[in-house]
Amino acid sequence: MASAEPKFTLQVLWQSEDSIRVTPFKEGTALESTLKTSRTCSFHSELVAERAREILAILTRANAGQDGLMKELVEAGRAIYVDLLPSFLKEKLQEARAPNLVLHLDKPLVGIPWELLHDGDDFLGRRFRLGRLVTVDEESAPPMQRRMAPPLSVLIVADPSGDLPAAQHEAHEVESLLEDSPVIGSVTTLTGRVALRTLRDELPKHDILHYAGHADFDDRSGEAQLRLSDGALSTKLIDQVSGRVDFPGLVFLNACRSADEMGAGPAGSHALGPAGVASSLLLAGVRHVVGTLWEVRDEVARHFARSFYRSLGASETVGVAMERARHAIAGKYGEDRLFWADHLLYGDPTWRLESPRNLTFDDMDVLDGLEARYRAELFSEDGATRLLAAAMLLRLGDRSVASAVQRDLSLLESWISPHASRKERRQAALVAHALASAAGLCPVEPPGEAPDIEAVRRLLGRLSG
Repeated sequence: MASAEPKFTLQVLWQSEDSIRVTPFKEGTALESTLKTSRTCSFHSELVAERAREILAILTRANAGQDGLMKELVEAGRAIYVDLLPSFLKEKLQEARAPNLVLHLDKPLVGIPWELLHDGDDFLGRRFRLGRLVTVDEESAPPMQRRMAPPLSVLIVADPSGDLPAAQHEAHEVESLLEDSPVIGSVTTLTGRVALRTLRDELPKHDILHYAGHADFDDRSGEAQLRLSDGALSTKLIDQVSGRVDFPGLVFLNACRSADEMGAGPAGSHALGPAGVASSLLLAGVRHVVGTLWEVRDEVARHFARSFYRSLGASETVGVAMERARHAIAGKYGEDRLFWADHLLYGDPTWRLESPRNLTFDDMDVLDGLEARYRAELFSEDGATRLLAAAMLLRLGDRSVASAVQRDLSLLESWISPHASRKERRQAALVAHALASAAGLCPVEPPGEAPDIEAVRRLLGRLSG
C-alpha cells in the first residue's frame, strides 16, 4: 500500500563518462509525483570518483580513532555537491520541503556517497531521510518483492566465518530486542561457522535477514560478497538465483563495506566501481537494505541496530528509523567522531511495516458477500469468469483455489500471448498478481502488463508445494 509520506524524488541515469541525465519529479506523495523536467548534464566521472575516495579515507581515519575530521568531511562533501549536481537541481533541492528524498540511480552511480554531499548548510543525508533505489534495465522485469506484514520471521546470521566473536554478542542483543517486539513472530539465530548452503536454504523462509560478519571484495573477480564459512554469497550468485529464490524484504548488513564502494573500478571503465551486495539484493527483490560505508566498530553497529529495530517495530517509517538511529549514534559518541555517517539506506524511506489487515483491490471495493459470489463463479461455464473468480479468492487469502487456476492454465496462457487483446493481457496480469500475493510476494507496481508464463508456473508450483 502506498505511503502518504511526502517525498522529493530524483532519477539520475548514466549517459557516458562525461554526462548524466537528471530527472526531478514533482514534490508530494508517491501518488502525486509527476514528471517535471529532464536534462542531460556534464559529469566528470574520474573527478567525482577521486572525491568519493577522499570521503572514504576520511571516514576510515575517523573509525581508527582520529578526531577533528568534520571540517574535512564537509569540504569533501561540498566539493562533490558542486562538481556533480547541475545548478537547476541545486535550486530544486534548496526549495524542497518534503522530509524524504528518494534517489533512483543507475547501477554505475550507486557508489557515490550521496548521503554525504553537502549543500553548504548540511549533508543531504542529514537534511533528508534519504533512500536509494536502483534503476532496473529496460529489458528486465521489475523484481517481485515480499509482502511485509506482521508477524515477521527474522533470520540472524552472525560471525559466519568464525572469527568475529563480537558479532555473536550483537546477534544475542538483536535477538533479545526482536523477540520482545509485537511485530515479530519468530527469530532464528545462526552463529559461528555458517555454511553457504545453510544461508541459501534459510533465505526464502524469512522476512528479515540481519547479517553481522565480513563483507569484502574478491580480488580476482572484483565482486562484492558476504563471507561465510565455506564460501561467499557474491553479487554474481545473487544475480544467478534472482527469481528462483525468495529474498527477505529487509536485509540489515552490519558488515565492512556492505554498501557499494565508489571508485574501485579501472580508470575509463563504464562503471564507477564494482556492484555492491546492497544494490544486487535490491535488484533481486529485497525491499530495503541497510548497509555500511566503511568498516563499522562493533559497539557502534550494535547500538545502531538496536535503535533502528526499536523504531521500525514502533511503526515508524524506515526513513525515520534510520534518522533516529543516526541521532542516537551522534548523541552517544559525538558528531565529530563521524560514526553517525556509517549506515545508509537502499529503498523507499517512506515505507513502514503494515499492520495486519485484509488486502485491498486496485479496481474495486471488497464488500460483504463477495467471497460467496466468487466461490459460485468458480463453477461457471465461462473460463474467464472462473479465472478471475480464483484471482479474487486468492487475494482474499484462499491459497487452495490455485488449483482452479491450474485447470484453466491454457486459457491464461492465451491471455499472455502476443496476439492477446489489451483487456486479456490486463486480466492475465491481475491473475499473476493474485498468485504472487498468495505466495507471499508482491510486485513493485500494480498489475498492468501481462506476466511471463514461466513465472506463473513457478508461482503455481510454490502454492501447490
